[in-house]
Amino acid sequence: MKLRKMVSLILVCILLSGCWDKIEIDRKSLVSIMGIDVGEEIGKEKELKSLKPDEPYTAMDVKKIHVTFGAPDISKLGPDKGSSAEDIYLMADGYSMQDAISKVSLQTSRDIKFSHTKLLVLSKDLMTYPDVAKEVVDYLQREPSLNRMMYVVLADGKAEEYLKYKPGMEKNIEGFLTGLIENSSRSDTIFPITLNEFLVLLSQNGNAMLPVMTIEKDKNELRIAGVGMIKNYKIIGNLSPVETSNLVMLRGKLRGGRRVTYLNGHPVDISIDGVDRKISVQDTGGKLIFNIDLRIEGEVKDYHTDGSIFSKDTLSYIQDNFNKSIKKECERVVRITQQEFEVDPIGLREYVEKFHPSIWRKRKNSWGESYKNAVVNVNVNTNVRRIGVVK
Repeated sequence: MKLRKMVSLILVCILLSGCWDKIEIDRKSLVSIMGIDVGEEIGKEKELKSLKPDEPYTAMDVKKIHVTFGAPDISKLGPDKGSSAEDIYLMADGYSMQDAISKVSLQTSRDIKFSHTKLLVLSKDLMTYPDVAKEVVDYLQREPSLNRMMYVVLADGKAEEYLKYKPGMEKNIEGFLTGLIENSSRSDTIFPITLNEFLVLLSQNGNAMLPVMTIEKDKNELRIAGVGMIKNYKIIGNLSPVETSNLVMLRGKLRGGRRVTYLNGHPVDISIDGVDRKISVQDTGGKLIFNIDLRIEGEVKDYHTDGSIFSKDTLSYIQDNFNKSIKKECERVVRITQQEFEVDPIGLREYVEKFHPSIWRKRKNSWGESYKNAVVNVNVNTNVRRIGVVK
């Protein structure tokens, strides 16, 4: 009986498996990167709101958004040509994402696929039009073919220009950027956000954050550093690379990084190996009081050849000053996000909702005001475990 079931299962797998869409690989255009800019007629957004539902809007060609797609040139792939190829680009304007994609599909003989998209680039200008941003996000939420694990970044300028940037060490920009993001342990100023994480953050209260990339014109150098803060689908400000690093630490997501303190006039570089974060909250005196405890593991990377840090007192002195420095930097980020931006990138709302339901029920309807007036204390405890190889 078991044998019959096993044979039946094997036959089902053999007979029913295969290429379900019946499209050969050489007839597909696998989009690897996508950029979204504002269109030249974005100013007509207000006029469109006055249209009645029964008016013939479909016939109107309104260039509200500009979409750029990049896909590898498969003619340059092969055993003797390498495993990566430069991108070819398709661009279209439209009144919606679906309209732009429909126009792009008329420019190619191949079937456009988004399952292998690695990167989505949104221009900062797009995030200054919250209603248009909501339309784009709605498409991203509804479209099942999109790769939800693609990374999302903000472009300081036109997204199209960034897609066509030629990096020195890679054949295409998506390989260069995803490499930077995935190796974020080397740089604590990069805060990776996937499409799924971006959509989840926006679905909660319309607030999110995205890493920002810029091009230094004089050096023609592209870099990712800092984050853009989004509130109600509109960008409201930026955090610097140092502030971003401290924010990642406050979120408990820091995988590596470097900090510096000074001893006898010489810098002491401390490499951070990991951060453990714990949050506690009390609802007293009509205010929420949060305590964020950070436990940091690190090692000394360099100091001074004439100096010694072997003594317990010297290490304790370094750790104490390091703790005070990190505490001041982190509490400054808390003040900026809490008082200036009035957004919660640390995840305090999520913590209260999950682990303190009684407080959440009490504060749910007035969370914005409760968060703004909350007291947030940051406590840092650093353990320098290693001091490197010395004679």
